[in-house]
Amino acid sequence: MKQTDLLQTSATYLKGVGPGRAEVLGKELGIFTFADLLNFFPFRYIDRSRFFKISELLSNFAEVQIIGTISGFNTVQQKRGSRLTATFSDSTGSMELVWFKGMKWVKDSLKLNTPYVIYGKVNPFQGSYSMPHPEMELLSDYESSLRTAMQPVYRSTEKLAAKGITEPV
Repeated sequence: MKQTDLLQTSATYLKGVGPGRAEVLGKELGIFTFADLLNFFPFRYIDRSRFFKISELLSNFAEVQIIGTISGFNTVQQKRGSRLTATFSDSTGSMELVWFKGMKWVKDSLKLNTPYVIYGKVNPFQGSYSMPHPEMELLSDYESSLRTAMQPVYRSTEKLAAKGITEPV
């Protein structure tokens, strides 16, 4: 089989795709063949090369990553439900991390006084900063992973997610 013939092979035949996922890939993203998949590029990249200090944060920052530790949790009652907050600190200051969902899992799985890398959007809040639902990873896991500093972001839809077609982490 010639290389050009192989590139025109239906995406159905890719390992793990099959007819159902191939149909969704075609309808949602225009990916019908191996060649289409090879030419499906990210629409943007996330720059995870820089670490910020809490004292450097500004309200106009998009997303930032910070190394620090959690010193404690607090459950705050609200009109509708509650939220979990955590005090996150580095050598220059502290900020609040906030979760509105998955609070029990967060509280049970995160370790106090252990270095974490957090990533997310900072929001100014009462003269300080907060970060809702941050991505979190133990610093030791972050240092041993093989990820690159520039991470691709691909277009996606709810139909793709429903078929189990998500971005690799």
